[in-house]
Amino acid sequence: MSIFENSILCVDLGGTHCSAALVDPTSERVIPGSYHRDHVNSHAEKMQIFAEIASVIQKTMGDRNGTVQQLLISCPGPFDYQNGISLMDGMNKYQSLLQVNLKDFFAEITGVSIEYIKFFNDAAAFLLGEVVHHKLKNKRVVGLTLGTGLGSSLYDQGKIEDLNYGSATFKNGIAEDMISTRGILSHVSQTFDGRDFENIKDLVDHPETAYKKEAFDFLSRQLIDFLNQYIVPLSPDSVIIGGSIAKAHRYFFEQLKDAVPLNLQVASFDECNLFLGLTLET
Repeated sequence: MSIFENSILCVDLGGTHCSAALVDPTSERVIPGSYHRDHVNSHAEKMQIFAEIASVIQKTMGDRNGTVQQLLISCPGPFDYQNGISLMDGMNKYQSLLQVNLKDFFAEITGVSIEYIKFFNDAAAFLLGEVVHHKLKNKRVVGLTLGTGLGSSLYDQGKIEDLNYGSATFKNGIAEDMISTRGILSHVSQTFDGRDFENIKDLVDHPETAYKKEAFDFLSRQLIDFLNQYIVPLSPDSVIIGGSIAKAHRYFFEQLKDAVPLNLQVASFDECNLFLGLTLET
């Protein structure tokens, strides 16, 4: 019997990317050579998004279609995780997938039976992976993902829940309005009279340091207020911060640690940990 016949296909669908890998549950490892990641245009029409996702999965599966028996998918909300239907409306991503049944789509392109396809909230999946990586299975841990949105989840000794704090009341709106790519870039544009950046990486790479300093000072202020308002009351043993924006943690993380009475940790930034975390829930 091939190793792939017992493997689990894991997929992470983010706001700007899709990644996939095969996990061997017996050895609890990602099968070498199976990990692939590529850009997905979440503002595109449905068929383009489907094609970009399918391309990544095909690279991971190769000629092994029909041999994988289980499929686990991490994706952002709002989402009907039980039935695999996107509820993302006005979220600045995947608008064209609104009310689309993704379980049917994934079954068609992978050959995995619908009953063996399971969806997970992306923030919860991230946290499960970090719990595995940091060996925190017996702890109370909050996970925050900073990116196109703000993901939040709580792990407590084997149980995990989506906190959905991205939609929590914050300042004059919700937390995600401020603590997200669009929140940061909007602030920079307003501060510098319409100076626009396409994404955080472009801002970080720009030779003019004033933009970067303003952006991450703003983010630090918002995060400090958010952490004190929503996370400190949860009394976690640890808080792990990840997501694409957190890859620039050197520009703001020390400010958070100095200002907030929490044990803050930076994520591993290894998607393979997320895939291993997903298999904990099977």
